[in-house]
Amino acid sequence: MRARNPLYVMAKPPPAVAAAIAALPRNDPGRAPDLLHVTLLSLFDLHRAPPDWLAKVIAALDSFDGAAFPLAFDRIENRKAVTLRTRDPLAQARAFQAALVRHLLEARAPMMLGTTPEPHLTINYHGDRLRAEKTAPIGWTVTEILLVESLVGKAAHIEHGRWPLRPAD
Repeated sequence: MRARNPLYVMAKPPPAVAAAIAALPRNDPGRAPDLLHVTLLSLFDLHRAPPDWLAKVIAALDSFDGAAFPLAFDRIENRKAVTLRTRDPLAQARAFQAALVRHLLEARAPMMLGTTPEPHLTINYHGDRLRAEKTAPIGWTVTEILLVESLVGKAAHIEHGRWPLRPAD
C-alpha cells in the first residue's frame, strides 16, 4: 500500500540553486522549484502513524547535532524518474545520514521505514526515456535539514520543522 502522507528528513537547495535546477531542459516545468529536495531519510506514513509519532521525531531532531555537508550532482539519469545524481560516493552525505539514523535510534524516535536513499534529486517524476548525460555540476552546502510531509498526488509539502546544522569541522 502506497503512503499517502510520507514523512521525510530532507535537504532543499537554496533559491539560486533551485532556480538553476528548474532551468534544466529535462526538469518538469509544472513543478514549483520550492518542491526540489534531496531525501535524506524516509520515516513513516503520517496518515497511518499513531498521533504522538510526529512529536517524538520533532523532539529527537531538537537534540540532533549534525554538521553541514556538501551535495553536488553532475549527471542526469532517467530511471523511474529523471534525477540528478553523481558517481561520487558522497561520503559526507552518507555519513550524515548514518549519524542521523543513529541519533534517532538512540532517542527512540519512531522510524517505521528508516531508509536512507542514495542521495539524488528528482527533477521530473514522469521520466523522459532519454539517456543518461553529464551536466555541469550543481550543488550546495547543506546547512539545515527539514522535516517534511509530502502530500502524495498533490505536488505539495507540509513543513514540520527546520534544524540548522553546525559548520563542518
